Amino acid sequence: MRVLGLSSGYHDASAALVVDGELVFSAAEERFSRIKHDPTFPHQAIEAALAAGGIEGKQLDAVAFHEDPINKLSRALATSLDRWPRSFPTFFKSAKEAISTTFWVRADIANALDIPLRRVHFAPHHMSHTAYAFRSSGLREAAVMTLDAVGEWTCSTIVHARHDGSHPSYELVDSSPFPHSVGLFYSAFASFLGFKVNEGEASVMALASFGEPRFREQVQQVLRVDADGAHHLDLSYFDFRGDTELPLTKRFLEVFGAPRDFKGSLPFDAMDAAAPVPDPDAQRFADIAASVQAVCEEAVLAYGARAARLTGATHLCYGGGVALNCVANQRLRQAGIFEGVHIPPDPGDGGGAAGAALLIHDRMGPSTTTVAFGPYRGGTDKHEETLAILPHLTPNHWHPFSLLAPTPLKAGQVGHELIEDEDALITRGVQTLERGLAVGWVQGRFESGPRALGARSILLRPDDLGAARRLSKRIKLRAPFRPYAASMTDTAARACLDDAAPEGLRWMQYAAKVRPAARDGLQGACHADGTTRPQVLTEEDNPLFYRLLQACGRAWGQEAVLNTSFNERGDPMVADGLDALASFARTELDALAIGPLWVWKERA
Repeated sequence: MRVLGLSSGYHDASAALVVDGELVFSAAEERFSRIKHDPTFPHQAIEAALAAGGIEGKQLDAVAFHEDPINKLSRALATSLDRWPRSFPTFFKSAKEAISTTFWVRADIANALDIPLRRVHFAPHHMSHTAYAFRSSGLREAAVMTLDAVGEWTCSTIVHARHDGSHPSYELVDSSPFPHSVGLFYSAFASFLGFKVNEGEASVMALASFGEPRFREQVQQVLRVDADGAHHLDLSYFDFRGDTELPLTKRFLEVFGAPRDFKGSLPFDAMDAAAPVPDPDAQRFADIAASVQAVCEEAVLAYGARAARLTGATHLCYGGGVALNCVANQRLRQAGIFEGVHIPPDPGDGGGAAGAALLIHDRMGPSTTTVAFGPYRGGTDKHEETLAILPHLTPNHWHPFSLLAPTPLKAGQVGHELIEDEDALITRGVQTLERGLAVGWVQGRFESGPRALGARSILLRPDDLGAARRLSKRIKLRAPFRPYAASMTDTAARACLDDAAPEGLRWMQYAAKVRPAARDGLQGACHADGTTRPQVLTEEDNPLFYRLLQACGRAWGQEAVLNTSFNERGDPMVADGLDALASFARTELDALAIGPLWVWKERA
């Protein structure tokens, strides 16, 4: 059974392939198009998915689209008509979209893949999230909670999922209708705070650590959480109909003040909790972020408790874009509501394609209880292509690409070699990291989802604050209030993290407290509040990366590295060695390990 899953049309378009119960490929279109959060039809991701399965489109048994586009359109049209005639521009835009795209989604997919229309299926948006979260867990029974912005007409769901050994069953027990959405609530505040929606929510979470929740009561009036765990928005604060640039009303601005200019900087430093006191307006924004984060956490915990009560399940699977909020996730995990919480590597819309494929695959034929699963389901790298280019690049070729106008490179300052022995490659990598230099690590298939997990990562030794600051200013080009994460072995996690079960912190989905005694050794990867977003590895998860971490322990006493996604601000993570080489040329990244290919540069 071969089922291709697709998502597109909003953000993070993606493709996934399930073959006989195994998720063999899952990747976002942005990795190939190099357009961050690319929403367009995922032609290149589809090509990569079919190549991974060794099949052509016409050999597919089914294609699953991650939502019902007609049902979604009905919500857009109904919402725009709500304020007629003032909403005519919004209605016209929705109608135009319907005529040009929505009505033809099934036909466009069938034509692109050369398959009959009957093989194209629509999977409800939240059921796609549900299937991905549950089927990737390996559990036989669980409550499945989804929280995101909006699907068709739904913003959050609770499902009681079971697997009897042949087919999973999904019983919907609760849902929240549009626009009563935790995701829309958080994104609206992200926009108010000057961040880009569907990208800047992580910045709100980071900024919250520098504030006090003094606006908590006001925010609680915006998102109201009932005693039974349900939530709803006070719509007098919002305008989600597209009539205004910000989705906020006059009442919202009267309560919270003027919005932040996105062009302005914020004077906070994730690596310095004792930074100078900021101006009152900057502190207001941090305090609002802290209040929003606190109320978001309340909503997540309350809805989790509602899921436990309505299903009676002892384990939770959790999907949707809100499941990327690692601070709320850790509170949920430690609340004792469930014995365990499972969040897949790509719980947002990027994972919708995988969920749709799994849902339709299971409907069409018998399925195993456990899906063969892991985060490394993206494309592979052919280092040979990068190796073929390098001999033709002179120092004059490198300099024009740089974004930072560094000292021009001279002959002998850029080099490369093949290091076929993995132990020797690890040794070279650790020696470079030990000097406080940054290494781009491109190994094997890339990760599905937004977290770098040692396949497309930039690495540093975690105890070097100077190196971490240089990483922000000269390589990642990121705001200083955004913290970095740490990857560590399971052995190191037990010593470093204040967590009763650190082995559950596998995919950077939780923010864990670092023990005071371990903070100096992880200071570059710690936030100002003493947390890190850890990837805790076992040797089985990623053998090469695990061995690198062990070698780091021998070098500086900590089996851990600072690990951040291999990209610059505004760009997707690199997909292959050629993307990595371009980033290497543009920034002050010091070295690259692309498979066995080692590339380095030094400046006088």
